[in-house]
Amino acid sequence: MFTCRRALAKIATIVLFVVLSDAVEANKYGSVEPIANSAVIDTGPLTAQSLEVREAFATRLLQCGIVADVVAALTSARAITTINGLNTSFAVGAGGFMGFTNPSFVYTIIDDGPNGATTADVRVLTDSLGYVMSQASAFLLDADDPSSFDFPANYVVLNFPSPPTLAASAALFETVGRIDRELFATDTSGYTQFGRAYLSLQSAVSSERFIAGYTRAAALTGLEYTPVVNGSPSLFEGGAAFPGNDWVVSPGGEEYLSRIPPGAHRALARIRAFHLIATREVVRRLERHDKRPFEHAVSFSCRDRGRDVGSVP
Repeated sequence: MFTCRRALAKIATIVLFVVLSDAVEANKYGSVEPIANSAVIDTGPLTAQSLEVREAFATRLLQCGIVADVVAALTSARAITTINGLNTSFAVGAGGFMGFTNPSFVYTIIDDGPNGATTADVRVLTDSLGYVMSQASAFLLDADDPSSFDFPANYVVLNFPSPPTLAASAALFETVGRIDRELFATDTSGYTQFGRAYLSLQSAVSSERFIAGYTRAAALTGLEYTPVVNGSPSLFEGGAAFPGNDWVVSPGGEEYLSRIPPGAHRALARIRAFHLIATREVVRRLERHDKRPFEHAVSFSCRDRGRDVGSVP
């Protein structure tokens, strides 16, 4: 259960095994939001809550083992063979898009060395998490290989001294918005928080404008801007992807499932059913305007996790 807000913040800002600002190359990063797409279920009462409440919902799901169950289901079906606890780390972090911040399941994957994960397995893992969480899209980044995923991408990283709260990441995003709304409120504007790193892909503006906005944000907040090349703020170059599913056209998640080995489909459907049941329970509690602390609204049971709990939309 949720004992206090400080405990929630501590859980939500677990340090990942690898931080983008460290001198480590050949890593991949992913992010999937845990609040279901509105085309699947009306989550309005939940998305209207404060970031603190939505963070508590995400943290409870992680405590229930929903991410670990996805990895276990894929491993059991041999849909993935190289993802494990030695090369992959998960946490609740912040993710922003079009001026709005949500909690996300963020993960860092080591993809080199004798225990490195393959790109194919990273893709399957991300599609599976997107399917289970009923997301329109997920996010993938290869830190230094522009050809690894679907398209090359420039990005910057602003480093906090230590992993920030989700509220601190959201505040930084808002600071960026006050500097330049084209880096904040458009459908190409967003960020993801990995450990102490706030990462933003280049918006649909010139490199000079993007760099100027983020160097200004770093100066105002006292954060470290990276990369700096020969004394000048610059851009990282990597590869990115936004795998997804149109839940109106494909209400069963067919786009995700087409990219996931069939042997894992049944187990993933059971996990997805639990996610939707838990979400509906939280939404019902919030709709009742219960005057008890918000921890009650999101303290759903984990008991149905992985069981056959009926059909899903």
